[in-house]
Amino acid sequence: MSPPSPGHPSGRAPRRSAGELLARSAAFIGLGYDAYAHLDLAAGFDANSAAISQGMLFRVEAVLAGLAALGVLLIRRGAAALFAVLVAGTALGAVLLYRYVDLGALGPLPDMYEPSWYPEKTLSAIAEAAGIISAGALLFIKRGDAVPSPG
Repeated sequence: MSPPSPGHPSGRAPRRSAGELLARSAAFIGLGYDAYAHLDLAAGFDANSAAISQGMLFRVEAVLAGLAALGVLLIRRGAAALFAVLVAGTALGAVLLYRYVDLGALGPLPDMYEPSWYPEKTLSAIAEAAGIISAGALLFIKRGDAVPSPG
C-alpha cells in the first residue's frame, strides 16, 4: 500500500480526469510550439537599431512559454494555469496587434509592425490561442477524484 497523500482528504493522490489530461496536454503542446517558434525566429529579428531587439523579445517569449508549458504539465495549481494563459495571451495579443497596427518604435522597443502572415507565424498564433483556451479550461476543471463516489 502506498503512503497517504498529505494534500488529499482520502489520503490518496487525486486522479486526473480525461478533460484535465486533455487540457494539460493541449496547453503543453501549444506553449511548447510557441516557445520553439519564437526561438527559431529570434535570430532573424536581431538586426534592428532599438535598445532591445525584436530577437531578444522573441527569446524572452520562448523562455516564458517554455516555463509555462512545463508549469501546466507538472504543477496542478491554478497559478500555473493562469501564468500559461497570461504568457499565451500576451503573445497572441502582440502578434495580432503588430500584424494590423503600425505603432512604430515604443521607447526602447523596436518597430515590430509586420503586415503579413507566413506559416510559422500563423502556426504560432494558433498554438497561442490553443494555449489560452486549454490553460484557461484548467482554471475551471475541478481537481479531485475522477471516479464518482458511490451512492
